[in-house]
Amino acid sequence: MRYVLTICGLLGTAFTVYYILTCFGGMLRKRKPQGEYEDRIRIAAVVAARNEEAVIGDLVRSLKMQRYPSDLYDIYVIPNNCTDGTEQAAQDAGARILRCTGKVSSKGEALKQAFMQLTAMNRYDAYCVFDADNLVDPMFFHHVNNARQAGCHVAQGFRDSKNPFDSWVSGSMSVFYWFMSRFFNESRARLNLSCHLNGTGFMVSDALIRDIGWNTGTLTEDLEFTALCALRGYRISWMPNARIFDEQPVRFRDSAVQRRRWTSGSLQCMRRYAKALIEKKTAASFDIGCLFLGNLLNYVGILSGVATVVALLNALREGFDLARYVPLLLAYGIGCWALCALAAVVMFRLEGRLCARSVPTILGFAFFALSWAIINVFASLTRPPRWKTIRHTRSAAMPRRRPERSQYVQYTGQGTE
Repeated sequence: MRYVLTICGLLGTAFTVYYILTCFGGMLRKRKPQGEYEDRIRIAAVVAARNEEAVIGDLVRSLKMQRYPSDLYDIYVIPNNCTDGTEQAAQDAGARILRCTGKVSSKGEALKQAFMQLTAMNRYDAYCVFDADNLVDPMFFHHVNNARQAGCHVAQGFRDSKNPFDSWVSGSMSVFYWFMSRFFNESRARLNLSCHLNGTGFMVSDALIRDIGWNTGTLTEDLEFTALCALRGYRISWMPNARIFDEQPVRFRDSAVQRRRWTSGSLQCMRRYAKALIEKKTAASFDIGCLFLGNLLNYVGILSGVATVVALLNALREGFDLARYVPLLLAYGIGCWALCALAAVVMFRLEGRLCARSVPTILGFAFFALSWAIINVFASLTRPPRWKTIRHTRSAAMPRRRPERSQYVQYTGQGTE
């Protein structure tokens, strides 16, 4: 049993060290300044929507307010399986409608049908994918234009939050995405690795779609497309100043359902693509392969937990005095809670949103992180769930933020490897 715990501990340590180095080590490198380009890229905004009547109008209006030539972009909404007024609300706000021609049971299938219709038009140079509950920064398309003209075929924008103060759950999800944007993708861009798509607020070129299409079949179409790009040699670039504001779940139950789906989809991607990504033997594909292989830590955690319980029961039978270690365990728990709280404070501070309303998230972020570990284990032991709609109702104005100190943008991974 001791050997099992040792091996599990070594594997967990190896992955932890790797992600610490890639997430924080890359921040030691400076961004390279990227020149500005004249606005000339023809863009189609693509939005798959299912029962999003309450929020789709806000998204379309924010896209209509882009500081980008209006004759160079169009907005398309793909209503699918709707039982409300999503289509009419989108049209009233100024969007065009793309109709699904076949059965749609996921966002990936809706996007596939949309791209088939859009590429047939031969009208656009790039496509930007958004979720119906998003709000989009007015300069988003300008940054897409710069990235595409710099040679990037696929690029992820900064996924921000429009409701970090609605509850401690929405605040915790906001902290997670801020970290993913500021340290995970930012650091990979500086290390010249491939960023990861985050489900919304990203650009794909017309040339890339014509090359590999949009053929995803897992519960996490963004992670799957990230893997497909890596296997074909496309490095995903990073657009740190191209912000979208996403609505985060307010209720813990909705967040748990969403995170379980993410873990199940990531496990599906691991089974399909991890081996091929590692065997490709490029730095970018190896990094993405490690992301999927990290799911094995769920099983390692289960095995380690069982081994620990068995070892503890044996020790108690042999007269082990557990009470002597209770203060140490309490100190360890308080330390973990304090570390999580500090991480939340740092992210709120970096985003210029640290205030009294962030306190519930700061206090509860440790419990959110613990719940994610439990959800990961549960997802590893159960069948993948069916896709479920998470209702979006948060109509909101564009959040105000503190201006970034640096306006330099680095577009890495131009073209293919």
